[in-house]
This record gives sequence, C-alpha cells and structure tokens, in this order.
Amino acid sequence: MEVKGVAFLARQAHAEQTFGTATWRAFLAEQAQRDPIFSQPVMPVTRIPADAFLRLNDAMTQQFYAGDPQAYWKYGVKSAEYALSLGQLKPLFSKGEYQRFAMFTPGIWKGYFTQGELTAQLQGNVLELRITGVPRPHIYFELSVMGFASGGLSYLSSKEVPHEVGKGFSRGDMEVAYRFTLPS
Repeated sequence: MEVKGVAFLARQAHAEQTFGTATWRAFLAEQAQRDPIFSQPVMPVTRIPADAFLRLNDAMTQQFYAGDPQAYWKYGVKSAEYALSLGQLKPLFSKGEYQRFAMFTPGIWKGYFTQGELTAQLQGNVLELRITGVPRPHIYFELSVMGFASGGLSYLSSKEVPHEVGKGFSRGDMEVAYRFTLPS
C-alpha cells in the first residue's frame, strides 16, 4: 500500500502552520535518516510507502502531541479544512454542499491511498462511511480519514456534525464504520 504525496503535503502544511517551518524541517530531517523518501521533495503525485508514512505520523504524534492518538483525528480535520479552503478541493465544493461532499468521500480515499476502500451510504440525514480492505490496519487510517470527513462536513455545513463509531481499527476491528448525522 502506498500513500500519495497529497496526504503528506496536507500534514506538512498543518505542521508548518502549527509549529513553524523551521521546526517541521528539523523534524523531517530526522525522519529522513530512517526513511530516505523524506529527504526528497514530495509532490502531490509522489507515492510514499505506507509503512514510511505511518512511521512519520507516529513520530509526529509522539513528538508534538505526547503520543495522544486523538492527534490523528486533528490531522484529518485540519487536512479537510486545508483542502477545502486552500487546497485541491477548494474549486470543487462551496459552503452548504456538505451532502455532495459526503458522497464524494470515496473519491478522496482513492486520491490519497492506493489500496483499501472507503464507501459512503446516505439515508436521509445519516451518512455511513466504511473503510475496508486495508492491508495494514492502523489507527491513522481510521481517525485521520474519519476526522477528514468530520472536518469537511463541519466546514461546509458551518455546524458541528455528530458521529458515532460502529467499528474501528482503534477497537481491534478489521474494518471501520462510522455514522454521521448531517444537519437537516
């Protein structure tokens, strides 16, 4: 499984904004010693081995968030806000288009990862998102992706969107299932 560079660039933008460019570059230089792919410029289409990307995120979580796994959720929320306000999704969605965004989320998965699948099912105002087929289940895939969905839905609806967890890698399940209650 590979992670596309666009995921890395969102993480980098979040880190530079939160901790400063110099701090991010120093952190990345440390990571490049273990995973040389990070010593080269990463483009949106660069394919990063999932193991290297997960090590980067685990190290970032440990160093900047004291190992708090909820940081992965924050990564997802911030990535959505970046993508919708400044990044690749800005021209695709306008405020209020949260239902269209909900049904577009499987395409976002494909834009970030080379394996696994995200499906979306909308019934009334309840959105169910499922992640299946991930060869290396990791809390990153659950929390950052569902955080991305939550952040995007909240950003576009201008409201907090509640959710409930049915299954998750964080619970030892082999798939992820979340339900979001969209604004009426």
